[in-house]
Amino acid sequence: MRSTRTSRFSSERRHNTTKSSSVSENAKMTSKSQRGDGEEERTSQTKNTIDFLSICGKLKQTKRTGWTKYKEITSRVESVADHSFRIALMAFVFGLQQEEDKEEKVLDVQKLVTMALVHDIAESIVGDITPHCGISKEEKNTLEVEAMEKLKETLGDVAGETIETLWLEYENGSSREARVVKELDKLEMLLQASEYENEYKDVDLTEFYSSCDGSFKTENGKRWVEEILRRRPVR
Repeated sequence: MRSTRTSRFSSERRHNTTKSSSVSENAKMTSKSQRGDGEEERTSQTKNTIDFLSICGKLKQTKRTGWTKYKEITSRVESVADHSFRIALMAFVFGLQQEEDKEEKVLDVQKLVTMALVHDIAESIVGDITPHCGISKEEKNTLEVEAMEKLKETLGDVAGETIETLWLEYENGSSREARVVKELDKLEMLLQASEYENEYKDVDLTEFYSSCDGSFKTENGKRWVEEILRRRPVR
């Protein structure tokens, strides 16, 4: 009897050991598969990110169309990337100064800066379309919306959706931050116009100043534009 019980115990132990080993192997295979899926996902995400950044990098070669008709400054026309960088810096400074002004409602500085960075990225695909390009405002909007959709799909995930949402918020002027960035967009253009006029004495960029009449609603924006106008050379 003892021998039979020992034999049965040994058999059950071997069975349990084999079962445990099988479960362990399955767990290892599952873990390895999950790691493989994770690596593949990270590789795909990295590829998409670099593709997205490469597309946006075209902004460094995309000239701001409005200046190109002035032959005196054609060789020194700023790029869309140049413009976007300074707006982002302006947004950062503007937001910080608003925080110090107790009479003004505090802005979301991070949103200001990120919105300024992405407000023109659709132009990496469609270029800088101005009213003088022969394209209607409606068609321009359609082209830019399609470009943003492509950029969102290229980057993917939450990042792509976040950038598209910020861009749409800017385009629609649906938040205080969006309206401030629109104001800064015009301020940056006027500052650039002033700099061009001071560098190229025969260039008169009055049309750009005229296009901004009544555009500035914030107290800080009004102060900034007054200083920019003060620096404009006397004609």
